Amino acid sequence: MNLPTRIVLVGAGRIATHLGRRLRAKNLRIVQVLNRSAKAAQTLADELQVEWSDQWADIVPNADWIILAVRDDAIADVGAQLSQYAPDALFTHTSGATPGAILAPYCQRYGVFYPLQSFSAEHVPLWSKVPFCVDAANAEDLALLKKIAKVIGNLVYHITDDQRAVLHIAAVFANNFANHCFAVAERILEQQGLPFEMLHPLMEETLAKALLDSPENMQTGPAIRGDMDTIQRHLRWLQDHPLWRTLYVDMSRSINPTLPLDAPSASPQAD
Repeated sequence: MNLPTRIVLVGAGRIATHLGRRLRAKNLRIVQVLNRSAKAAQTLADELQVEWSDQWADIVPNADWIILAVRDDAIADVGAQLSQYAPDALFTHTSGATPGAILAPYCQRYGVFYPLQSFSAEHVPLWSKVPFCVDAANAEDLALLKKIAKVIGNLVYHITDDQRAVLHIAAVFANNFANHCFAVAERILEQQGLPFEMLHPLMEETLAKALLDSPENMQTGPAIRGDMDTIQRHLRWLQDHPLWRTLYVDMSRSINPTLPLDAPSASPQAD
């Protein structure tokens, strides 16, 4: 099974940028970057040393793999338009929340190539530890996506649309919500003139323990202990921050449903 030799990268955001760099580093030939923003398309294309365009009709002839690294709400529309110019290509999107089947009405060959990672502009991912979740409409394309994922990474999983939708929910809890809790903690310390770095060792220890055993088994803190004296002291301090207070109550109740807690309605005012 030959690897694709004419790859078109659609999009120029964080996922497209990191994925494009990794494909190029592994000698998988990207031939073009397409993006509605000409400036962003040119910037990424210049880095990858390939052609670029901000017009879908300019897609290179005989593209064999088209990676749709675009917003979730744009996947169907972009796939529909590009499929007119590359009817034989394999189309994959990189979304964790969108079904691969969304491309079925437009593309003969379609699938998902989803790297389960939070990408940021300044941080280079450790690709050997990034899970690649792949799926395709036919067995041959699925085998191809697995092979590509093995070339540029290490961890490869065949995940169906239904499984990936639930996986994405879990990822939001593990990443987005956890990071928001870090942000709230940082704001609380700022109000007391304390540096956020004081919490760094605690955050590192929390993650390290969660990776050693079930996080549920590693839970500590006043909620799991049922320490209402401490909880009430915390809630009194949080009285002037209704959104944070509601979050504290909801999280504590989720940890220990037996706690005698009442969550007042949060004010629409942001903290």
